[in-house]
Amino acid sequence: MRKTSEENIFGYLQKHLSPKRFEHSYNVAKFAAELAKAHGADILKAQTAGLLHDCAKFKTDKQLISFCEKRKIMSKYFDGIKKYSPQLLHSYAGAAIAKEKLGITDKDILNAVRNHTLGRENMSLLEKIIFVSDAVSFDRKSAESSKIRKLAFTHFEKAFLKVIAKKIQYVLDGGKWLCPQAIDTRNYYVI
Repeated sequence: MRKTSEENIFGYLQKHLSPKRFEHSYNVAKFAAELAKAHGADILKAQTAGLLHDCAKFKTDKQLISFCEKRKIMSKYFDGIKKYSPQLLHSYAGAAIAKEKLGITDKDILNAVRNHTLGRENMSLLEKIIFVSDAVSFDRKSAESSKIRKLAFTHFEKAFLKVIAKKIQYVLDGGKWLCPQAIDTRNYYVI
């Protein structure tokens, strides 16, 4: 990983994210660092990925689609995401921004940013930590989030599975399009 100063990351995020989104990113980084410490993962990588996970959230749907198409950032679900839920592209675009604008070259960090929303098969511990931290960071005030936060320290894999279920249920409750990648992620870990 090329040395990227925390100052550069904070500066970029403060310039591009709303105060609320910036606070969320900070909370994800803080919780991710605690989980990394508890489970033997790299704390600095967890903090960095946590800070950067939503670094593309300022982009509109149209901007995200264009950004990803120009860079040929695709997944097998790209057409569905583009048509039904373009904001899901923020995770793919975020990994590209982290690399291009902030000089992050560490594949673990980039994968954690890229997969924090939908997950994927065979995720690394760092990817799972960011996936969980995004869903239940300290700014998430629900009783369910609080329970999962506590569970994440004692039974991390159970907490991870609860987050997958929580994310899918959120989409279903909202009557939104459910990306097949989320289903594939769930099925990989429960079968």
